[in-house]
Amino acid sequence: MTPDDLDTINYFPTIRSRQAELKGYQHLRTSTKQRIRPLVSLGKLGQLDQPERILETIRNTIGGEGFVDLNSNPGQQCSGFDALRDPAGNYAAWRNLFTGDKQLTPAALLRDNVAERPFVRQVLQIENDHQVVAIRAKRPAQDLPLLQAALSAVDDVNNVMIVLDFGYVRPSFAIKEQEALRVISALRTIDESARIVVMASSFPKAVSAFGDQRGTLEILERDFHARIGGDEVAIYGDHAAIYPEPFEPSISRFVPRIDYCLEGAWLYERRRTDNGGYVACADSIVTSPDWDEAFCDMAWGASIIRQTADACTTPAGFRAPSNWIAARVNMHIERQNEAAEHLAEDEFDDDN
Repeated sequence: MTPDDLDTINYFPTIRSRQAELKGYQHLRTSTKQRIRPLVSLGKLGQLDQPERILETIRNTIGGEGFVDLNSNPGQQCSGFDALRDPAGNYAAWRNLFTGDKQLTPAALLRDNVAERPFVRQVLQIENDHQVVAIRAKRPAQDLPLLQAALSAVDDVNNVMIVLDFGYVRPSFAIKEQEALRVISALRTIDESARIVVMASSFPKAVSAFGDQRGTLEILERDFHARIGGDEVAIYGDHAAIYPEPFEPSISRFVPRIDYCLEGAWLYERRRTDNGGYVACADSIVTSPDWDEAFCDMAWGASIIRQTADACTTPAGFRAPSNWIAARVNMHIERQNEAAEHLAEDEFDDDN
């Protein structure tokens, strides 16, 4: 990857190396994969936990260039997690996973309570080995001094992408908006041309709180990005319609649910099995005013909804939530990639 490639990024999604998220990404159109360079968090993949084997799956799934960081969520960590995040040798164990890799670029690991020097030296060595480097900060205000140190040390600030990840923003939108503005302003005092991604998610842990049978959820991360200045200030990033915080899943019987992604909102339908289950959900979506047949032809996830409604039966493999999550991830990325392309075209037209 080159700095020129970073200049083409106008949508920056992140996913984890989990089966549903990888499957949703795998089914993106080839043209969509060619436009985006995602950030993938390396962690367990089902029963597979060897980092080298998981990286190979990531390569095959994304079908192009991308960044990889390390999933630190409890229960999702791959084998050798502690060794990979060891700052010894300027995070040598982490960097060595990507030696000679022309497709995947390691994100610089940003750990709690680690001295500045090994972190900055890690950034410089990734820049030297891979031409570009991404740094993901999950606590942007607290991580600001290290981010500023890295920007000051690199050979060329154009080689760097700072990813400010604000996590789940629905309950704390205004507070995190102000944090974003402060951190971006501080980074731009180091270099006004610093390349910054603002990343967030507003997809909840449980949608039932917003309506038992159906609901509409505004995609607040789009509004979040707009309120800090939009594309003129930062690149738009998100968690691909995934709740981003770690949590312990409750042991309960799931209610069949299908989500449908619009550009600015998620729609969902929930029906208990004795009330029609997934087929009833699909019927309700395809007969709603928001159903877009053209989008169905381009997005695998939407095509599965149509298939379920047309066949009046749930497709094989879709009788449990995992593959419906894959469908949602797929639809969301397709929608947001198209939205980013249209926004970029509008800005180009305004400049001419």
